[in-house]
Amino acid sequence: MSDATETPNPIKPSRSAVGVSVQIIGFAIGIFLLGWAVRMALRPENREQLSKLSDATPGELMLLLVLAALSVGFNGIIFWVVLNPIHRIRATDVIATNAIATFLAYLPFKLSVVSRFVIHNRRDKVPVLTIGAWIIAEAILMGAALTPLVLTSIWLKEVNLLWWIVSLTGVCVGTAIGSALARQLAGDVGLTRLSKIGIGEKLSGSDAFSRIHSGFEMLGHPRATLIANAFRLIDIITFALRFYVAARVLELPISMQDALLLGATYFIIGAASPAGMLGTREAGTIGIAELVGISSNALSETESGQVPIAATVLFVTAVEAIVNLGCAGFGIAWLKARKPLDPEGQFAETELIGRSIEGE
Repeated sequence: MSDATETPNPIKPSRSAVGVSVQIIGFAIGIFLLGWAVRMALRPENREQLSKLSDATPGELMLLLVLAALSVGFNGIIFWVVLNPIHRIRATDVIATNAIATFLAYLPFKLSVVSRFVIHNRRDKVPVLTIGAWIIAEAILMGAALTPLVLTSIWLKEVNLLWWIVSLTGVCVGTAIGSALARQLAGDVGLTRLSKIGIGEKLSGSDAFSRIHSGFEMLGHPRATLIANAFRLIDIITFALRFYVAARVLELPISMQDALLLGATYFIIGAASPAGMLGTREAGTIGIAELVGISSNALSETESGQVPIAATVLFVTAVEAIVNLGCAGFGIAWLKARKPLDPEGQFAETELIGRSIEGE
């Protein structure tokens, strides 16, 4: 009698085990990079800058704290604006959730993303697949905002009036065109168009697909997308201001152009880090700063010929960590104290979708 059916297959690592290993390794690399950044900041040529921290005025410290807190709020508003056309949640609730997710972004295992799914699904009754479409839509809008900035920077290699004109025009035009294209695939008309390019009728008629398809409703709302990317640009400017103020506290004479490059780099690396942003942003920003020589004035004023930018980067990170921890605590308290807008989960989501595009 054959026992072939009872013989276990060779043990192979599961996808989940591989994913966990990658996250752990990535987080360990981030910690190593953070240690490297600290070592760079503590080099002898940087100690003079570090000593300036004790001379920081209350106004300068308060400004850094406010700018970091504004960034948390702006990102929460962006998430709220993107979802608002199809599902109503209080803006303050989304900002509170974003505060929790922002703090968890330091850690691996995509806890930041997981927290959004858990809170908005269990508390706000937003379907899981709708949340997935929401996050993807927000990521697409982020790309539409950042791509013109990066391409313009590569082209002009400096931030001047032309840079602002081209960048802002690129963001506005790109967002508007992308929204118009998404609008063509939204609603029943969009489903008909999708069916013509290979989406079967059974699939397009399922509840799961309709929730995924709601991403086109979000992206197809012109006012929401433009407002979201306007806040994205403002957020990047707040990042730049944080570096500019921190550098001034440490008496590192960087230009606003350099601060914008540092802020954008810091933001992009943090958003793209797959295993937690701790360490990767700091090391990446320091590397870019030294690669492009930030700043020519600072280079000429340091005896070693090296830019002591590491201290500035870690100063920004330290202030941000304090703010994010406080905002996360406030977010948890807020969500516990406030009832969901729809505690019974009786949203008529399809009605909201229909109202959002054709009705506004």
